[in-house]
Amino acid sequence: MVHWILYALLRVIGFTLRYRLLDESGLIAFGMKPNYIFAFWHNRILLMPGLYLHYVGRKPVAALASASRDGEYAAGVVRLFGFVPVRGSTSRRANQGFLELTRLALEGYNAILTPDGPRGPRYVAQSGVVKLAMVTGLPILPVSATVEPCKRLKSWDRTIIPLPFARCTARVGKPILVPRDADDTTVEKYRLEVQEALVKLSGESD
Repeated sequence: MVHWILYALLRVIGFTLRYRLLDESGLIAFGMKPNYIFAFWHNRILLMPGLYLHYVGRKPVAALASASRDGEYAAGVVRLFGFVPVRGSTSRRANQGFLELTRLALEGYNAILTPDGPRGPRYVAQSGVVKLAMVTGLPILPVSATVEPCKRLKSWDRTIIPLPFARCTARVGKPILVPRDADDTTVEKYRLEVQEALVKLSGESD
């Protein structure tokens, strides 16, 4: 029931938002024919389903959701948006979630995940997104969004809640392609690159 309420609220508010796109990559304008791993900060999680449908459309996508109770609600919401939820996090079902997301990506799905989720630290990317890119060969596409006016929850990530008729500016960075033979040093290099790209796009570092 909770996920139905959240879905309805997000859909109603989403219809009222005034969207603007800043696309460094130019990918959106060309229909995004290749697949990507969409990476965004955890506190933008309520914005991303609507933004994906608005700019990318109904292209199949798998979204990583935590194996916690909160993740269960998130999985229910993204399923109603037409996404395929994959349950897993660093503390629970990590390997299963990674393998399932890898399988779907190799089958032609886009992938969506939050490099600093599900528990933070906020704005610190974990290496999972880089390892997924290395295994699948898909580029990482850093994305972000700002909303004015909005509310922020008093959670670890300060989740952004868009208000009706707000201005929503979506920002898309340049794709980051990770070599398939990346060693630990290279993985760390690309982890920092993803983190720096998301900090730049969000305009926030703490």
